[in-house]
Amino acid sequence: MINGLKLFIKKTIFGSSNLALAKLIKSGIVTVEKNNDIDNLNIEVRFLNKTNPMVKIGNNNVLNTKFVLETKTSKITVGNNSFVGGGVFICANEITIGSDVMFSWGCTIIDTDAHSLNWEYRKDDVKNWKRGLDENAIGKYKDWTNVVNKKIEIQDKAWIGFNVIILKGVTIGEGAIVAAGSVVTKNVDPFTLVAGNPAVFIKKLN
Repeated sequence: MINGLKLFIKKTIFGSSNLALAKLIKSGIVTVEKNNDIDNLNIEVRFLNKTNPMVKIGNNNVLNTKFVLETKTSKITVGNNSFVGGGVFICANEITIGSDVMFSWGCTIIDTDAHSLNWEYRKDDVKNWKRGLDENAIGKYKDWTNVVNKKIEIQDKAWIGFNVIILKGVTIGEGAIVAAGSVVTKNVDPFTLVAGNPAVFIKKLN
């Protein structure tokens, strides 16, 4: 009974029993509307942007996943009535999840190459990353100057199967289905089924 009361108090005051998340909500870094299940949502913010919310969550969502915000301009938006059953969203630019979207477990969504394709630009990446780790400031010395980032958009009613990977610049169209284990490198048309590595058109959906 005492544990239940503590949980009720945390949710009433902070909007979540997850205290790390509650602090982000209280600071305005994360905004959350009504009736969400987000106690298992883990958000890592490398660089705070206190001017604008970095994560916006609508109504009636179930989010059991991890959001990693790599830069000050990173932005993740979730609509209404969507479910994310696990995995990780790595955002250096922008990721939007529409309404009535379903993500199964084990998915990886990343809107960036993370490193430059040119060796001269990425040769110090490990050294700089370790420097940040040593100072307990993950990503502090990461240089994003020559790294390509492009927005990812998951439109309403899409269904993403388990262990799917979605790469930078991809739009998953309304009502589309991505089969389990697929790697999506190009846009998916609305109401189509795609599968494979790389994901290709399988059939049109009713």
